[in-house]
Amino acid sequence: MESVPQSTRPPRKVAFVFVSMPVGGAEDFALGVGPHLAPEFQAHYVCLREPGPLGEEAAASGRHVHLLPVFSSRWLTPWGIRRFAAWLQREGISVVHSQTHHAHVFATKAARFLGIPSVVHQQKTLEELPPRRRRIFRSALERCSHVVALSGQTARDLSRTFEVPPDKISVVPNGIERSVFCQSADRSALRRRLGLPETGLLVGSVGRLHRHKSHETTIEALALARCQEAEVSAVFVGEGARRAELEGLARSLGVADAVVFVGARRPVVPWMQSLDLFVLPSVWEGQPLALLQAVACGLPVVASNIEGNTAVLGRNYPGLFAPGDATWLAKLLITAARDTSFVDTLGRGLQGVDIPWSDASARQLADIYRTLLA
Repeated sequence: MESVPQSTRPPRKVAFVFVSMPVGGAEDFALGVGPHLAPEFQAHYVCLREPGPLGEEAAASGRHVHLLPVFSSRWLTPWGIRRFAAWLQREGISVVHSQTHHAHVFATKAARFLGIPSVVHQQKTLEELPPRRRRIFRSALERCSHVVALSGQTARDLSRTFEVPPDKISVVPNGIERSVFCQSADRSALRRRLGLPETGLLVGSVGRLHRHKSHETTIEALALARCQEAEVSAVFVGEGARRAELEGLARSLGVADAVVFVGARRPVVPWMQSLDLFVLPSVWEGQPLALLQAVACGLPVVASNIEGNTAVLGRNYPGLFAPGDATWLAKLLITAARDTSFVDTLGRGLQGVDIPWSDASARQLADIYRTLLA
């Protein structure tokens, strides 16, 4: 029997599985690589509870987004997994690629039942997992066909902590969309349009208002800098449970008029391009997507001296400060506000950063899918 030429075959469907798709790095990664997959593959996005903001945005733009509400409560049920498996079979899915904890369970169990490949994608460095979650995650790693880690350190952690064979793991960094994240031609015009301060040093972050992001360090540093009469303002792009707490901190420190919380915004790129300086004070990161996006936009950066950040910036980057050290960060902000040559130095320190682009990440994934399907 003659084989069918690849160019005449219908594309093989890859299901990227989420519980929902809020604004986050895993979701941005999957949506970023989807359009760049080789023509032989077609990306589909499956939400097991609700579409979330990014799922709705992707559906409105014409992406293949599917809502399959089989995980409507906090409990994983055999019924839900069977229904998900039936959907995969009915839709002719060839590969299942899961991004988050509960999605791993649905994806690996349903894929094993159907005899199709599954990919578990570990998007973060491994935090200390509670015993039950650790057991569930270990089982998913054992069931899956392949594991994708976002960094070499994450791959080593998976091998050491969960005994995943190294040849079962591939490192695929978070990719940045090169056509979107670039320098702005007119930063002043952007600030006017977005209603942001047009004078002084404008710093900011893009990310969830979550404890591990340590946004309070930025607010405390801002207060210290303004006590030294440095004209510095900050904008936080993102939403989360800590918003009220952080707004209260800004009021208590007397800097509420210099701190802007704009919530979750899409697209994020104009907000990022409006900044003079990007601040990432996290106490831990995997491979910080927002940091890479900032570098792609040509922004100088100050960041906490943690492994995820130094993996991008290098250990000798001049804009590093100790995690949680508001005094150190304040000194960097004061220097940046008063000395443009320091800002230039930060910019030059980023010239050697190797930015992973979405199209390159998509090629890596396509190679993995081909191998699994062979």
